[in-house]
Amino acid sequence: MTEPPGSTALARRLLPASPDVVYDEWLDPDALADWMCPHPARCRGIESDPRVGGRLRIDIEEDGAEFYITGEYLTLDRPGRFSWSCSTWPDPNLISVVTVLLEPREDNQTLMTIRHTLLPPGLTDRHERGWEAIAGQLAAKLSAAAPTAPASPPPTPAGPRAAATNSPAAPASSPATPAGAPAAHASS
Repeated sequence: MTEPPGSTALARRLLPASPDVVYDEWLDPDALADWMCPHPARCRGIESDPRVGGRLRIDIEEDGAEFYITGEYLTLDRPGRFSWSCSTWPDPNLISVVTVLLEPREDNQTLMTIRHTLLPPGLTDRHERGWEAIAGQLAAKLSAAAPTAPASPPPTPAGPRAAATNSPAAPASSPATPAGAPAAHASS
């Protein structure tokens, strides 16, 4: 089947997580609810049966109006690709297809490409802006959840006294006791 010109919305985003992590974000209903709807729209609920032929329903509230998206999973190829049919139109016979491609990149990153095909005439730009916003929201969530590099350990003092303790260094707020001086004891 040939797509009519302009019937495809496309969004790409480099994400700070591996394809496995990104794939799981898309298929976990609780995780998906955090970032799936382009703000200020809110996800009110998600029902997901992530298997080929399984159903997907996303309930959305935007500007006081409530609507839903329904679909069926078409492909699930962990961790690189999945797709589902999508219907949000008044005519239930109009069905578009969303395909997400996850490509590994350096430094444990993923290039995510969202391709939404078979869109009704005049809706491509709106959907492209929506997918770009959603990709940005997912990137922000993954950035916030990304582990930070551990701080460098404090330098270990040299000398025989330092080697005899298990503590790498005295806390910065307490003065170090000179070697050979008696340690101060707190009185009760």
